[in-house]
Amino acid sequence: MTDAQIAGTKPKATTSTVELAKTVADEGWSVVGVLDEALAGRLLRAVDEVADRSADARDGGQLHLLSGFAQHPDLVSVVDWPPLLDLAVELLSPNVYVNHSHLDVHAPHPPTGAHRWHRDNGLMGRDMRLLWRDQPRVTLKVAVYLTDVDSGDDGALDVVPRSHLDEQSRYPNEEQPGGVPILGPAGTVAVFDARLWHRRRDNLGTRVRRAMFWAYSYRWLTSRDTRLADVPEWADLPPVRRQLLGDETVDPFYWASGELPLDPRGADSRRAA
Repeated sequence: MTDAQIAGTKPKATTSTVELAKTVADEGWSVVGVLDEALAGRLLRAVDEVADRSADARDGGQLHLLSGFAQHPDLVSVVDWPPLLDLAVELLSPNVYVNHSHLDVHAPHPPTGAHRWHRDNGLMGRDMRLLWRDQPRVTLKVAVYLTDVDSGDDGALDVVPRSHLDEQSRYPNEEQPGGVPILGPAGTVAVFDARLWHRRRDNLGTRVRRAMFWAYSYRWLTSRDTRLADVPEWADLPPVRRQLLGDETVDPFYWASGELPLDPRGADSRRAA
């Protein structure tokens, strides 16, 4: 793992999608890059507007809101950010969509002592009766920092590199050795394999920590989010964004119907935010 990755800084411009995919395959996570200021600012304003509508966020400065993309029309402008989407397609396939998203706002608070370590998609492994190291990669999680995370005490996302390939048992109520914080300025975009052990650290800093999270998964996996059809504001989105947000007009089982999904990497399927 490079010092730049640990520090959460923007990768070199020469870092290719294939190289990033190899890092995720080997280490379980990587920083993809940093959004431009205009897009990062647009997302921050949208999250603040959502938080202003929430009594929890107003009273205690805490918000963990599911179906994040359904909360504000401006938030979907990041779902097809090219460096990120290219990586998701490289690691999974073009047949992907967002099946889970949430918004997080956490004001500074005293230490809680909470571990919060967990893996995602645990139900899948339990039902298939597979050890973690034998489970397939089906989900790529995304974290976007909308405020600076200069140290772990700013409420950083902690990950345990290579834990997606564990051959040992770990337990969520214990501290996980080898965890590293993902750091970076506002706009930092990081990804991690959903099988990786990860957590949110306490925010012991001075800033309210704002972030977005979502999961790219295969389109035949059940969604945990609000359906596209239930959000009228999404009706005029470009086709690739509609597909990424769960538009059911393209059959997720395209191999059976002969109807191919849009390849999100196609330049003609995108529209500038």
